[in-house]
Amino acid sequence: MRSVVLISAAVALAFACTPAAAQRGYKAAKTPDGVGYSSSPEPDGRVRVVYTGAKGTKPDDVAKFAMLRAAELTLAADKEWFAIIKAETRDLATDGASDLRDRTGPSLATGSASGSTGSVGPGGTPPGVSDPAVPGGPTTGGFGGGDVPYQLLERWRPSQSAQTTVVIQMGSGDEAQFPGLTQQPTIYSANDVIEQIRGKRN
Repeated sequence: MRSVVLISAAVALAFACTPAAAQRGYKAAKTPDGVGYSSSPEPDGRVRVVYTGAKGTKPDDVAKFAMLRAAELTLAADKEWFAIIKAETRDLATDGASDLRDRTGPSLATGSASGSTGSVGPGGTPPGVSDPAVPGGPTTGGFGGGDVPYQLLERWRPSQSAQTTVVIQMGSGDEAQFPGLTQQPTIYSANDVIEQIRGKRN
């Protein structure tokens, strides 16, 4: 048996949005591939929670929505806390080819890893501005091997659609077992998570 140490949602998740903003767009998915949350039991008794964000929703917000649903399911099962066994946030705009987060173990990190088009060039010159180091024209859009103008890349870049999947183990009390893990995962108070996102306790 391992002693349970509950982590405050305010510290561990560092929610940056207001409770009202955090709930905007939060809903159940109408179809398996639809926007919103869904959940399914795992063979080992754990629960898989998936939240698919609408296009343009920040990966951080999608991860928070998945955490909110995990907390709701925990309370609905008359449990006090849930542990994050595995967490993954991926960019669906690339058909899953680019994983933003894929972690198993002690914590759930939220955020995104994305490239940026239209950033300052290697020599400190903004894109589209004449740069003598680039033959044939400006840093982007020049003839003779220049890149596609960054304005076009911004215009045609697919809207980001993120999806977070978390596998959780629910429990109550001060002790728990986590079969298959070599170290204790981070454990969250369901009420704390809901309070941080919704602004109220259940």
